[in-house]
Amino acid sequence: MNVVAISSTLNTAPIGAENPAPGCDPSLPFLTGAEKVYASNLINDWQRQLQHLDGALPKTCKGHKDDVFRLLNHAKVPPWELKKDHVGLYLDSRCDPATETFLAPSTVAGYCSAWRSFQNYMLDADRANEILSTFKVRPRVFINEENGVSVKKYKANWKPKGWALTPDQIDAIDATFRFEIQQAYAGRSKTLLPLIRDRVMFHVAIHFALRVSELVSCQMSAFKPSHEAAMERFGKLGSLTVTGKNQVTGTIPMREQQVHDLLDWYIRTIRPKMLLRRKIGDEDTTTCTFEGKTYRVGELLFISERGGVVSPSTFRVRLKQVAIASGVIADKLTPHTLRHSGCTLMVPLYSPETAQKYMRHKFLHTTLHYYHPATLSAGNEVNAAMDLFDEEDEE
Repeated sequence: MNVVAISSTLNTAPIGAENPAPGCDPSLPFLTGAEKVYASNLINDWQRQLQHLDGALPKTCKGHKDDVFRLLNHAKVPPWELKKDHVGLYLDSRCDPATETFLAPSTVAGYCSAWRSFQNYMLDADRANEILSTFKVRPRVFINEENGVSVKKYKANWKPKGWALTPDQIDAIDATFRFEIQQAYAGRSKTLLPLIRDRVMFHVAIHFALRVSELVSCQMSAFKPSHEAAMERFGKLGSLTVTGKNQVTGTIPMREQQVHDLLDWYIRTIRPKMLLRRKIGDEDTTTCTFEGKTYRVGELLFISERGGVVSPSTFRVRLKQVAIASGVIADKLTPHTLRHSGCTLMVPLYSPETAQKYMRHKFLHTTLHYYHPATLSAGNEVNAAMDLFDEEDEE
């Protein structure tokens, strides 16, 4: 078996749910009777407004709802009795000066955003008057400019934490993938197909600078031929259209023939085997769900052993293992590092503004935070991608 490197790549819970997260208990055990029912309905109605009227993603709505339950379970008061002191006391309870353990500014900012959204909903004039007439208490402001200052500081100084792989590191990781694939092939190991899939995922993530959620949920229909004459050689894989964070959609071009060839070979040779060998039980296996969205298994580009979306945590574990085995990665390697690497390789190929479009960032300065000039030396053409096996070794 001959596994050829891709070298020096250019761009290569509802109310009553069981087992709630710590502090997020939705049952509000400190409340009884009408207070408990009203508070639960108030929070649920707010969550529905977030999702159906404000257009927030289900994952965001659940996170905001959990943050409100955290504050209420600590304060042990109904929502309309929350005060500024409750916010300060809760944040203090999450810190330990003795061990110098403090909440990250981003965490505090997330809490304050959720609490302010709920506060604004509860303080709507009609709603506040209804609470006053029912419980003889007028809800008050508990999040304002003063105790929400961490949000402003975080947004003003925010930048993504991350780093980009160098071409040598990409080569080392690819070489490690190829070695482990050869070992799995020689030992007829059941890890062979997942290893090949994860190697392709590694290169696709870098080439298109994808978030891990976009990578694992990528569908075959997302690829389309490009209208550019120079892109005809990429055929039906000429461009990839992605809808990611905040429902922002963008189309990213295929740029390297070798990445195209590797992906095309995977789709023709490996993906059908993953579909045929997935574990099938009595339940319906034609569809699967990921982050609240339903997918047809037959449309997924990358398929898990169980016949669904590849778990992001599974891919993270694989990256960690391969990075350690490569012996050249000093920092923690995560799927987001691959997005940083993709952006870093895009900027000198096009321009920061074009990279911003392909990264689907709202602001240019966000894209520039993903750009790490130390990797500007990545300028060699990739080697030709070849089949991992001869035709006679397919089975």
